[in-house]
Amino acid sequence: MADTVFPREGQGFYADAIVGDAVHLRLMATHTALGPGAGVFNVKTKKWCTNREWADDIEDAKRRAEGLARSWYKYAGRKEPFPALAWKATG
Repeated sequence: MADTVFPREGQGFYADAIVGDAVHLRLMATHTALGPGAGVFNVKTKKWCTNREWADDIEDAKRRAEGLARSWYKYAGRKEPFPALAWKATG
């Protein structure tokens, strides 16, 4: 019988969305004690752009984080195209 491996707290993925010198967002899709979640952190202002959204699984959390970032980007009135994301493991 195989062992069940549960993800550690904070384990997941992140992606940086950088547009020029004005915008640097860090998208997070991580496991927490309550389950997978998605959030967007503004690196320039050092504040969370949105509240955390809970997801069904880590892939859903990635989709939700990207949706949150795109919504914030549009709300902020940015005209440049949203950058492509490269997700990296948090460790």
